[in-house]
Amino acid sequence: MINAAHAKGIKFIQDAVYNHIGQDHWSIRDLPMKDWLNQWPSYTNTSYKEQPIVDPYASTIDKKISLNGWFTPFLADLNQRNPYVAKFLIQYAKWATEEFGIDGWRIDTYFYSDPDFLNNINNELKKEFPKLTIFGETLVPSVVDAAYFSENNINTPFKHNCPGVTDFPLCVAMLDGLKQPNGINKLYSTLSEDILYKDPTRNCIFLDNHDLDRMYSVAGEDFTKYKMAINWLLTLRGIPQLYYGTEILMKNFKNPTDAEVRRDFPGGWKGDSANKFIKEGRTAQEEEAFQYVAKLANYRKTSSAIGKGRLMQYLPKDGLYIYFRFDANQTVMVVSNTADKTVNPDWTFYAERTRGFDKVRNVITGEIKTWNDLQLQPKESIVVELLK
Repeated sequence: MINAAHAKGIKFIQDAVYNHIGQDHWSIRDLPMKDWLNQWPSYTNTSYKEQPIVDPYASTIDKKISLNGWFTPFLADLNQRNPYVAKFLIQYAKWATEEFGIDGWRIDTYFYSDPDFLNNINNELKKEFPKLTIFGETLVPSVVDAAYFSENNINTPFKHNCPGVTDFPLCVAMLDGLKQPNGINKLYSTLSEDILYKDPTRNCIFLDNHDLDRMYSVAGEDFTKYKMAINWLLTLRGIPQLYYGTEILMKNFKNPTDAEVRRDFPGGWKGDSANKFIKEGRTAQEEEAFQYVAKLANYRKTSSAIGKGRLMQYLPKDGLYIYFRFDANQTVMVVSNTADKTVNPDWTFYAERTRGFDKVRNVITGEIKTWNDLQLQPKESIVVELLK
């Protein structure tokens, strides 16, 4: 499968779960040694809190419970301080990367693992495979917490070496920008805290995933908001992650269980009533969403400004949020009107980035407009390339 993907220019990211293992795994049914697992006098669950790990005032027991408590009773917590456990995991990761040609690792439940072990396995992998991508899954609320678990600019006694993380703070900020009055200010302020990361472009950014409510439902099934969110996902800094089905407006909340946001993609199984893999199986709006994502994603692939350029954002004004991606060869502007009224922006205010350009081309429609003709309807968002 990976060879076939590589032949099409597709890279492959493997999920790595270092923290825990299923209770039916052979190594758990027949423990190599007692301290293969984190042992407690009686069953102790993790608190699911990252704060004691980051907090300079935390108690030892709170930190121990966060790191060594079990994720669930049926997921045995591996003791990565045991050198045999650590070597087993490191050797497997190296072997799998070489054997299958894996291009990157997404490290599950990152902050629950032993920090010294994490730095060690990251170093070992990068030493053998310098071009390997690594990012840790950190479901944390603040930029400070997210930055702590990656390479960062924070002065702390312990320094993590993970190149990037799953950017939950940015995910929350983008969703707030969609659904809350003045929520766009949260998106601006979250990005303004990128100074804490060594390289925020290594973060994986997303709108939803298998643990979260689906974005289209969060947006109230509002198609204009959906397009706004896709614009942000595919043009902001970082590595975009598109959850399967988002491109055809799959929806649902995690109610009553996570299974509601993990439903099969229609058409993947015998007996499915519709096949969303093909145009004929999609509704008109699903097809519009599919084409919108496809056009912007394909534009991104060849855009030097989005792929490697800088980001400059302007303070939101009355719900209007404008940012630019730019380099020496190209300037792309993203304009989002989150207000309930039509907006005619004062383009002279943005002269630092717009000076010297006479027109803009909508990257989705191909339509070319002058600055005077450029206005945004309520909830409208556009991605345009600046032209001379």
